[in-house]
Amino acid sequence: MNKDIKFYIPFEGFYNSIYDSEIDSVIDGEIEEGYIENDDNIDYNIIYNEMSEHIFDTIEELFNDEFDLFTENGFFKYDGLSSPKYYNYSTDKIMAKCSPEVYLTILNHFKDNDDVIDYINENSKSRDGFVSFYDGYNEVIKDPAIYLQYLFEWFVLNEYRDEVIQQSFDNINEVIYNNL
Repeated sequence: MNKDIKFYIPFEGFYNSIYDSEIDSVIDGEIEEGYIENDDNIDYNIIYNEMSEHIFDTIEELFNDEFDLFTENGFFKYDGLSSPKYYNYSTDKIMAKCSPEVYLTILNHFKDNDDVIDYINENSKSRDGFVSFYDGYNEVIKDPAIYLQYLFEWFVLNEYRDEVIQQSFDNINEVIYNNL
């Protein structure tokens, strides 16, 4: 039996981010309009989890639209939101999983993509304050979870950052309003 590959999809997160600002804006507007008295009874964890699932769906759809690897979405599965205990070293990440077959399809598609290879080579090397366990593309591809995290870091936070943010904001207010 093939075991799913679990990995993280980096995104802007919810701490001092564009998403955090949107949540605050909607809640402040609802307070000003008198629809809610204050934010004391708002469960932000529910909002964050539902928003992260919405952002995940956006990333998956945009990734598939851009690279046309699969006939339909659903090749990744949302597996939750990972939030750090303290935000001084990292931010939230989406947890996802995929089958080994999906991983191999992605790996084969990007194996000659110089942008991805250069990105991984540059960002996986050791530098002041960071000792890499996976130095360079050839080391990174040995661990599917690490490779997918670097690939989606390249996709979500670099090459397609603006598109991810723009498309994830479609209907995001609905996610917030449904949880007030």
